Amino acid sequence: MKRRSILPLFLAALLAAPFAPASVASAETTFTFYGSGYGHGIGMSQWGAYGLAKAGWVAEDIATYYYAGTEISTLGETDPIRVGLANGRTAFSFTAQGGPVSVTVGGAEIGQIPDGSTWSIVPDGISFDVLDATGVPVGPAVGDASTPVIIVPGDARVRVPELGRTYGRGQLEVGLHLCAATCKVRLVAAVPIEQYLYGIAEVANTWPAEALKAQAIVARTYAITKATVSQHRSPCDCAVYASTVDQVYVGMDKETSTGGANWVAAVDATVGEVVTYQGATIQAFYMTSSGGYTEDNDKAWGGVAIPYLRGVCDPGDFVAANPSAAWTVTLSATDVSTKLNLNLGTVTGFSVVSRGVSGRILSVTVTGDAGSATIGGSTFQQRLGLRDDRVWIDKDLRVGGAIRRKYDALGCAPGQRSEE
Repeated sequence: MKRRSILPLFLAALLAAPFAPASVASAETTFTFYGSGYGHGIGMSQWGAYGLAKAGWVAEDIATYYYAGTEISTLGETDPIRVGLANGRTAFSFTAQGGPVSVTVGGAEIGQIPDGSTWSIVPDGISFDVLDATGVPVGPAVGDASTPVIIVPGDARVRVPELGRTYGRGQLEVGLHLCAATCKVRLVAAVPIEQYLYGIAEVANTWPAEALKAQAIVARTYAITKATVSQHRSPCDCAVYASTVDQVYVGMDKETSTGGANWVAAVDATVGEVVTYQGATIQAFYMTSSGGYTEDNDKAWGGVAIPYLRGVCDPGDFVAANPSAAWTVTLSATDVSTKLNLNLGTVTGFSVVSRGVSGRILSVTVTGDAGSATIGGSTFQQRLGLRDDRVWIDKDLRVGGAIRRKYDALGCAPGQRSEE
C-alpha cells in the first residue's frame, strides 16, 4: 500500500501560522578595567620595598628612594606618642593578663585589676565609675573631662574586649568627650615611639629583613611628623589613629603573632632612624602597591607640590608575590552606572582621560545615554570599588612579563603606552 506523505500538510500548517520574531537575549554592555597597584600611589610602595629588598637593596636606600632628595637621620629620645584607639563609646572593659594591672587617676592609684579579672569604666555625668568584675563600683566617681583614668599594664598585659586587642606597652588613657548631652568615652594609648612601632601591623612578619626595616623607618617617620604637628588632634586627642586613617596599630598582637620577633628585630635594628628633608622629618606617606610607578602628591591630592613626594619608577613592585601588581575587573554598564551614581542614565563610555606621571587617572569624562560628567580619578576608583586609579578602560596597556623587567631596568624611561 502506498504511504501518504505528511510533508505538504506540515508546510501548510507552518505557512498558515503567524510569524513570531525570534527571541534573542541581547548581551548587556560591560566594561573591563585593567589595573595595577593598590592604594593612593604616594610615597613608598610596600610591595616595591619588598621587591627591592629581594634584589639586595638595604633598608636605608629603600626608604629614601621613594622620597626625592631625602636622607636618613637619627633622632634622640622623643615624647611618647598618643595613639587614638577608639572614640565615642559608652564604656570600656579591661581584662588583666599575666598579673595585676594598675588603675590610677590624677597620679593616685585607685585599685588594681586582679589577674584574669575584668573591670569596666563608664561615664557618670562628667566623671567616671570604675566597676569591678561584679559591676560594683570600686569607689566613688573619679576624674573629669581633663583628668582621665589611666590603665598601666606594667609587667602584665591588658585586653580590651570592645576592641579585641591586647596591650602591654606604655599606658592607656580613658577620657571623656562629646559631653554636650551624655558624655562618651575615648581610649588613647600613650607609648614610647619604639614600643609603639612594635605594635604596627602594616606588613607581614615573613617579609625580607631589609623590607621590614624600611617599613620601620618610614612608619617611625610618619608618626613623629604627625606628633610634631599635634599630639591632640580632635576628636581622638591623639597624634595618630590606630587604623588605616594613619597606621594600623594592634598592640601586643603584632609582637606575639607568628614571626613577630622578626618585626621587633627590624624596629630594634633601626632605632631612631627617620627620613628627613632639609633637616626635618617628612610626611612619609606609603601604600600597598604602586603598580610600577608612584605619583606626584599634588597630582593625586591637589594642593602644593611637595619636593620629596614626586613620582618615581618602582622596579621592585612587579614581583610574583604581589597580588596587586596587575588585576582586572569587569563590570556591567548597569553596575557602573549605579556605582558611579552620576545621574547620567546608563553609562555608555569614557573619554578625555587625564593621567598623572604614574599613569593614574586624574580625571575622566563619563558619558551616559542622558548626559556626561567629569569626575576625579580617586572618586572614580572609590565608587567603582577598584584597588587603584592606575587603571585603563577596555584596553590592556599595562606593561608585564619579560618586557616589564626590561622596562623597569630602564627606569620606566619608555613612558606610558599610548591609548590611541
